[in-house]
Amino acid sequence: MERLSFTKYILFSASTLLITLGCSVVYSAEPTLPEVIGQVVWVKNTLKAQQPNAESRTLERRSAIYKHDTLTTDTNSSGEISFTDDSALALQENSSVKIDQYEYGKDKPASSDTFVVNVIKGGFRTVTGAISKNNPGGYKATTPVGTIGVMGTIYSLYYNPAKGNMAAKIDKGSIVVSNKAGRVTLTKCGTNNNSKSGSATACVNKLYVEVDGANVAPKTVSEQPVEFASEPALTMTGQPKSGGSGLVGSFCIN
Repeated sequence: MERLSFTKYILFSASTLLITLGCSVVYSAEPTLPEVIGQVVWVKNTLKAQQPNAESRTLERRSAIYKHDTLTTDTNSSGEISFTDDSALALQENSSVKIDQYEYGKDKPASSDTFVVNVIKGGFRTVTGAISKNNPGGYKATTPVGTIGVMGTIYSLYYNPAKGNMAAKIDKGSIVVSNKAGRVTLTKCGTNNNSKSGSATACVNKLYVEVDGANVAPKTVSEQPVEFASEPALTMTGQPKSGGSGLVGSFCIN
């Protein structure tokens, strides 16, 4: 058989490579889309979200929120997010939080329900949903100086990275603010909460907690910290609409 010339060999090899690449493009799997875990209820000015290693997205009413999104507001901006477990979170201005973990589904065991939000800066007001009810140990809000766990709660959290301190405020239910130096359990008076042993949890009239560093134990304070003076309102209650599966599970935003 006649031997291929060098030129013909190069052309033959290039054609084979193009065909191979073409086939790989045709038969390659489509990239996996992020899991939708909620949507935007309202936005004042600018609310952005960003997936790891991706460009940021400017959000508007009804925009989708994905697992592992980092949510950010700038000056004079705020926004509210509703999640599929019927919880809601309203971001303050100049805030940034990351949804580190989110696992929830009506076809999954309650013990696997998880919601972990990492506060990078600023703060939010939130009403917790089915995840905190189904698996209280699966819900956490974290900062470098302290962690909050909840039991059926409406609360607010603010973290200042420049000063290395955080503050929390409770409106309903109970929160546990803890770090390696200590912990404080805060239950609003008039809230029906029982401990695991069945005895009533003592309520307090001090509805605020401050943490002045990772090595300083949380403490209760009587006066509202200034960080909560202009926090955004929550419009979602976390309660399912009558006849429906829930505000967020069915994405029923009017």
